[in-house]
Amino acid sequence: MVTTAAAGKFLVDLAERLTVCCDPGTIRAVLDRACGRQLDSHAPDGRRASTLTVSGIPFEASVSGRGGQFSPTLRYATETATQEMEFGSRITAQIAAIRDLVAWLPNGDDNVADMFQSFVETLYPDPAKVPARHGFATWLGLVHPAETPHHAARLKLYGDPTIVPGALHRLRSAWPGFAELAAVPDHDTLFKPAIAAIEVNARGEVNHKIYSRARYNDVALPMKLVRYFGDAAWELLSEFVRCGVDAATLYQHDVMICCARGAGTTEFSLSLVATPNNDLTEVVRELATRHHGTTHAVDALAHAAQSCGARLTYSALGLGFSPETGIGKLNVYGAPTWDAA
Repeated sequence: MVTTAAAGKFLVDLAERLTVCCDPGTIRAVLDRACGRQLDSHAPDGRRASTLTVSGIPFEASVSGRGGQFSPTLRYATETATQEMEFGSRITAQIAAIRDLVAWLPNGDDNVADMFQSFVETLYPDPAKVPARHGFATWLGLVHPAETPHHAARLKLYGDPTIVPGALHRLRSAWPGFAELAAVPDHDTLFKPAIAAIEVNARGEVNHKIYSRARYNDVALPMKLVRYFGDAAWELLSEFVRCGVDAATLYQHDVMICCARGAGTTEFSLSLVATPNNDLTEVVRELATRHHGTTHAVDALAHAAQSCGARLTYSALGLGFSPETGIGKLNVYGAPTWDAA
């Protein structure tokens, strides 16, 4: 069984390696509330406790950067109530955790908490009617920079828009930020909606995101991405190839697309998700050299895991693109795995 003490030690160690001067007590307290002190890799019925990671542990960390510099921020995602077997019970526990975590934002208040709760209720109007087999309800993402040593600077909430029909329509009706996002056409047979997300930062600004992913491997995937997203998709696909992805087999990767809208800006990002037969290590290091200016941050993930008895797998990498700046942010995600998990 993985304890939150082990994951907390990993995060504190990672923060030190990234020179994020945050209060260790704050890091541990926020993690404990975000995951509900439950980091087992398997649920009581024997299935993976969380779909967040391949191992089933509801915990994943990431590093970010752009323009030749990595960002000195601590970033991770987790899930609450993964041991609850009923979907409705998970939702109830997750909303309670979200409302508590809002208090860790510098400007978090009841209005922000109500917005997050409304997002969940829009996705799942009647959780009690959702079968328990739908394991993924919400994930939480936290960001701690040095500027807010006793707070979290960003809180992200991810949900599944496919469980209850009409979720994307309801979101777009309720939030203009979702309505303005580009998306894959509804009639497309290759791509499907995967995740909707809403995020609040330390200044109270709200960011909206819609993720899609390929249903299956299809040689037409790169062509369709360029058809729907134009130069943004072409530039990001080309960058992956420059950094070691085989152009001939790119379509065989697990691809995730994200369209995000924040304070007046829209960004498109493309992620490659690791699979058991797809080790991203060399591509990660080449991309980090080009966009972080160094492999220090991605190495920090692996070294922090090793320091607390875990093994680190680079689980995904994502490149962002905006019309104003071109290729921008590089995010690299890593999942630590403990042998006892």
